[in-house]
Order: sequence, then structure tokens, then C-alpha cells
Amino acid sequence: MLLIVAGAAYGAQYLILSSMEVNQLWAQSEYTLEGLYAFGAIASLVILLSIFGTQYAMPEKLGLIFLALMTLKGVASYIYIKNGLNKFENDFIEYNFLVVFFVFLFFDVYIAFSALNQEDTKR
Repeated sequence: MLLIVAGAAYGAQYLILSSMEVNQLWAQSEYTLEGLYAFGAIASLVILLSIFGTQYAMPEKLGLIFLALMTLKGVASYIYIKNGLNKFENDFIEYNFLVVFFVFLFFDVYIAFSALNQEDTKR
């Protein structure tokens, strides 16, 4: 499901950027749309595996672990993107990063919600 979400979001964002004719701005930065999606997908994969591991090992702590993982993901995301901040007047990097960040954030929340609801139905 992670690959489907990432692929669909990447395709949609690429098409939108192409239609706005702003894809050439990527060449002026050290970032790429593929790199942003790769970072987001790897971070979400780590969270996904951590959530399933926590659900198996200590399901009563799943909510707390999820919040800690989201905090770490936010910090890691900032560290990843901080060199690209304020490079363009039109905030090109910032907006694209936020789109990618929120796509994967919604995915992570959905996975955590599903895991929490599975635990509730087992009780």
C-alpha cells in the first residue's frame, strides 16, 4: 500500500508541476522530487515496521510509540530539508516538501489508526 500511495502522489505532483512549467527549478537546487519521495517512503517504511513491531511486542504502548516516531520523523525531515529552505523567493522547495511530508504523514496516521483499531477488536 505504501508503494501505491507514493506512486500515485508522485505521479500527481509531477503532472501538476509539469503543467505549471516549474520543473526546471529542481535543477537550481540540490533536491529532486524523486529524492523527496524516497526520503518520505523510507521514513514511512521505518515507521510502518516499528508500528507493527510495537503492535506485536507491546500493544498497550502503540499510541505513545507512534507519537515518538512522528516526533523523530519531524526532526529528521527538518534536518533533511534545512539546506533547501529560503533558496527560492516563491518557496518552491518548501511547498513541494510539505506536500510530500503530509502525504506520508496521512499514510502513517492511517496505518497507526488501523493498528490501534485491530488491537481494540481483539480485546
